[in-house]
Amino acid sequence: MAFVFMRFLLMPFALIAVALFAMGLHVIGTTPHHKAAWHQTVATVTDVDPYTETQENGLTTDGIDVAVTYVVNDAPMTWSGKGKIIGLYSASMGDKVELYYDPADPSNLDTAAMKGWRGGLLLLVVTGGFIAFYVWFFWLRGRNPPSPMTPSPVRAAGASAKPQRQRATFGRH
Repeated sequence: MAFVFMRFLLMPFALIAVALFAMGLHVIGTTPHHKAAWHQTVATVTDVDPYTETQENGLTTDGIDVAVTYVVNDAPMTWSGKGKIIGLYSASMGDKVELYYDPADPSNLDTAAMKGWRGGLLLLVVTGGFIAFYVWFFWLRGRNPPSPMTPSPVRAAGASAKPQRQRATFGRH
C-alpha cells in the first residue's frame, strides 16, 4: 500500500524532472545549432557597465551591460544590452569577442561558446538519473514474471495436484 502511495506521491517530481530534462536538451542543442546555421563575426566591446539587480525575494544578481560593434555584409552594426543575453558574463572595453549572428536578423547575437554545456549536462544527468530510477523502481521492478529457478507452491505440487491432509505426528489418524 505504501509503495503505491509513494509511486503516485513522487509522480509530480518525475514530471518536473521530464520538463527539466527537455530544458537541458534545449540548452545543449542550441549551441551546435547556432554554430552550424548562424554566421560568425568578431565584435569589439565598446562599453561595459557593471550592475547589480535585487529581486523581490532579496537575492542579488551581478552582471554587465555591454555594447559591441561588429560588421555584417560590410555594414557596421551595434548591439547593446545585458551581457548575459549574448553569453558575455565578463568583458573589458576593447575586447575582441567571437559572436554568431542570425543571418535572418543580424541583431540577434550569441557567443555560442558552449555557455550552457555544463548546466545543460548537469540537468540531463541529474534529471535523467532520477527519471530512470523512478520508472525502474516504481513501474518496472516487480512486473517481471518469476524466474523458472524460483520454486512456487503450484509448480512444486503440480497444477493438478489435490491438497493432501497432513498426518498427525503422534500416531492418531
